[in-house]
Amino acid sequence: MFTNIFGDSRLIRLVVTIMAGIFGLNNLTSCALISAFQSGPGPSNASYKDGLLAVCPQSPNCVSTQSLKADKHIVPFTYSFPIDQAKTSLKSQLAQIENMILVFEDGNYLHYESRSRVFRFVDDVEFIFNDESKTVQFRSSSRVGYSDWGVNRKRMESIRNNILGRI
Repeated sequence: MFTNIFGDSRLIRLVVTIMAGIFGLNNLTSCALISAFQSGPGPSNASYKDGLLAVCPQSPNCVSTQSLKADKHIVPFTYSFPIDQAKTSLKSQLAQIENMILVFEDGNYLHYESRSRVFRFVDDVEFIFNDESKTVQFRSSSRVGYSDWGVNRKRMESIRNNILGRI
């Protein structure tokens, strides 16, 4: 929506901060406005190429199996079932998570959006199945803000625990 107009989330925050000053908006209203501006398609929507996911930003709100930085790296999932069955099982598990919606699928690539309960902030959660290595590479990243207080890492570890032995 507005991310296409404003482009950079820093500009969105600046505009909302100026609006807050002019109209006397409180922090809660400002956060809700920023969240509304961030509801468009994610920056990593279908941004995988040759089995590679987008690089995590410098901010501490992203984890990826393909990151070379220790604080952002997370171990990929492994699977032993045929790829179609493993993908179906993962999709079934993710369908049970509140506010987790599949927004794009292309072959072995899945892109989900996960929205926070209160402010409806969006995190992009992406998976790529690699049948050669029997691994699921993934990336989970906040679309806006600086820190996520470890939410993306906790989410992916929870998904790992739930699908263990099922894919």
